[in-house]
Amino acid sequence: MSADILPQADYFNWSLNQLSRAFGIARETVAKRLTAANVESSGERRGHAVYSVKDAAKAILLPTTVLGVFQNNPDTMAPQDRRAWFASERDRTALEKEQGLLVDVEDCRQQIVKVIDIGLPIFESFADELERDFRLDPTVIGAIEDRVDVVRNKWADILEGHS
Repeated sequence: MSADILPQADYFNWSLNQLSRAFGIARETVAKRLTAANVESSGERRGHAVYSVKDAAKAILLPTTVLGVFQNNPDTMAPQDRRAWFASERDRTALEKEQGLLVDVEDCRQQIVKVIDIGLPIFESFADELERDFRLDPTVIGAIEDRVDVVRNKWADILEGHS
């Protein structure tokens, strides 16, 4: 059995079967993705269309688009597809929450409040302790108090959702 010797220019022009084998997906899926991405054949070999591997790989591996917009954009979906997409997103987030990958916003906020409740009194008394125990200069104490005020305000902004 002899193999065809291809010109070097044809090394990267593959048939649907070759693309299917290389990417490990069904030939029909390859054809659908090439059609959806408007990839045109770059020629013919033995009566079958061949496609540029570069163009085909983009169409096969990247998310399929509809009129240049990603299909996972609910605004571009048909109503039944949108409903199915949102249902799958709800299921995905429920699973991620169950696995501990997602945390409820309110739980997170409560944890932050606990950390701040522990840390803030320490920061607020720090300048007084330095003044009393080390007799630091009042300008240094004032600078420390200013910085503590900045931190306190940043934490308040975070808790209020302004950051």
